[in-house]
Amino acid sequence: MQIMKPVTVYLPDTRSVVLSRYGKGNLKLGLNVYTYSRLPGHPSNRALGAGRFYNERGTCPGATDECQRICYAARPVTEAGLVRDMWEGNSDVSDVPPIPADATLLRLHVSGDFDSVAYIENWIQRLKESPGTTCWAYTRSWRVPELLLALERLRALPNMQLFASMDKSHSDEPPAGWRRAWIDGDPRGGTPFQIHAHSEKAEMFRHFETQHTGTGVKTLICPEETKAVLNCEGCGFCFAGPRNDVTFLEH
Repeated sequence: MQIMKPVTVYLPDTRSVVLSRYGKGNLKLGLNVYTYSRLPGHPSNRALGAGRFYNERGTCPGATDECQRICYAARPVTEAGLVRDMWEGNSDVSDVPPIPADATLLRLHVSGDFDSVAYIENWIQRLKESPGTTCWAYTRSWRVPELLLALERLRALPNMQLFASMDKSHSDEPPAGWRRAWIDGDPRGGTPFQIHAHSEKAEMFRHFETQHTGTGVKTLICPEETKAVLNCEGCGFCFAGPRNDVTFLEH
């Protein structure tokens, strides 16, 4: 009898994904969702060595140490492969290719972030050219003062939902009006939930669908991660907005 070896599938899950400068479809997002990603990591970490390749051209200038410690997007790109090649190509330039004509949903930056005003302005132009495309993203680049005004222009587009990524390691807050995306919740709103996503215990979270943040704003624990919904496409909370925060579980 043949003994089957266990298979490790890293997040983001790339099974059945079409790869080009844009990706299309995965099991978390939904098979009709386009994606556009870049290499993760803070640019100051470029000297960490070949074993940390994902940081050599990192595009996350607002990343915290905590963010980098738990970065799931770093896992699939520490070795050569199609995913790393695609993200690396997108990291080398600030120009953005035209959004595919059939893209109704676009998730920016499954990996990576906004690292220059020119890059942000390119996205503003592309989304203006594609009013039928609804886009959403989570960014820590709001913490970089020279990028904030351009991000505010991007956030103001009617077909864009932009969240300020947050974690418990920093006390600075985005400007008023930003939706926030938490890792394990706002510690000021009570004890953060510490169950890891996609575990056998994840179903317990169906009893704790919302938590209040320290400022009293409700945050929805990602229904895909608790398996209350099949995927992001079937949920719509983040991209159909426009209110309230979201909490992702560390995974």
